[in-house]
Amino acid sequence: MNHARPTVRQDFPTPATMPPEPGEAHLRELYAHPSGAVRLGMIAAANGKASGPDGSSRSLNGPEDLRIMLVLRSVADVVLVGAATARVERYGDITVPADLAEARETGDSTSAPALALVTRTGEVPAGLSRQRTWLITTAGTPAAEPRAPWADRTLLAGTTTLDLALALRLLQEQGLSRVLCEGGPQLAAQMLSQGVVDDYCLTTSSVEGTGSDTPPVPAHATVAHRLNGGGFRMERWIIPAP
Repeated sequence: MNHARPTVRQDFPTPATMPPEPGEAHLRELYAHPSGAVRLGMIAAANGKASGPDGSSRSLNGPEDLRIMLVLRSVADVVLVGAATARVERYGDITVPADLAEARETGDSTSAPALALVTRTGEVPAGLSRQRTWLITTAGTPAAEPRAPWADRTLLAGTTTLDLALALRLLQEQGLSRVLCEGGPQLAAQMLSQGVVDDYCLTTSSVEGTGSDTPPVPAHATVAHRLNGGGFRMERWIIPAP
């Protein structure tokens, strides 16, 4: 992953220029992640799609967007993602640059957030750390089988339908209370429809995309700030409790 950090500019609520700095104190303050808060972090193509020309979100990304993503990860305890998305996007253990690792002030004292994968099959990318990975599933799925490879790292959140509020409580019981969900679009839509998202950090790319739509910002959300750079619009929206 390219960790270059270009300057970004804030145009709402007040104009400001934000050059890169060791530890990213200003951006970490802007994206502060309180304990117990659930954040959705997504990217949308110019036409609202969730994938770029190569079929993954990677071809929508750029250095400005990645700078924000690394900050979002650095203030989270756990990154939550659908296992199918993790396979397509080639997820590994979540890492952040050394200066952001040193600046972490989260409930999880490790240098980077854990990874939690929502899965029915139990199929996950190869090479993930057992100490830093959790699976979330429902009862009766292959992933929930007692002899499944990840049985000791699996959390059951529902019987036949995934109960995301329960999943989040189970993660909190593991000390993972600051949750950053990175999708994919189906999981993101479920998070929004079940009313468990507190803020939505949405980047809009200038690239045309393909595939499923990135879920739109709920109509009742309010924008907290807007950044721009490199053809990307990066907004944080606050979603009031139901």
